[in-house]
Amino acid sequence: MTASAQRQARAELRWWRANRDAKHVFSEELRAARQVLAHGPKLEIYGYFEGLPVRRLLLEKTRCHVYYLVIEPEDLVRIVAIWGAARGVEPRLG
Repeated sequence: MTASAQRQARAELRWWRANRDAKHVFSEELRAARQVLAHGPKLEIYGYFEGLPVRRLLLEKTRCHVYYLVIEPEDLVRIVAIWGAARGVEPRLG
């Protein structure tokens, strides 16, 4: 996970803890998403970052997108952004 994505995840986690009764939903959903991504799903391409295709996975309960790269041939997954789908603006990838 990039440093930027880590900051975004921490900010999202703080928001959920401060504003929702279900304080652990975001951390649980992100943990589950990371397990899914460990198996290298290649979802639809969202855009490009550093010349590589960026894909995104929707966290359905929290309505956040996890933007990630699949680095081949190793099939390594690198999360480049975590962004609320309802924000209406694009995330800064990286």
